[in-house]
Amino acid sequence: MGPRSLPLWLPGTEVGFARRSNAAYLAAGGTVRPLRDTVARALADERSRGADRERRSGLNAADEVQLLEHLAGRPRSD
Repeated sequence: MGPRSLPLWLPGTEVGFARRSNAAYLAAGGTVRPLRDTVARALADERSRGADRERRSGLNAADEVQLLEHLAGRPRSD
């Protein structure tokens, strides 16, 4: 949380909070949007706000590029 923070991505479904049932929500008449639709709507919203805008948290564009290059095995020389 805060400057230079990254989201927490946990692998697999064995994590407790990722195993919560939506049975009660569905039984009450709730519906679940397909993941593809959710991702498309989130991406459209991000683009409508300006994907390159400054953020209050997370990596700036230069730091993100540096991290991606490092992870790809091509660290920058600057």
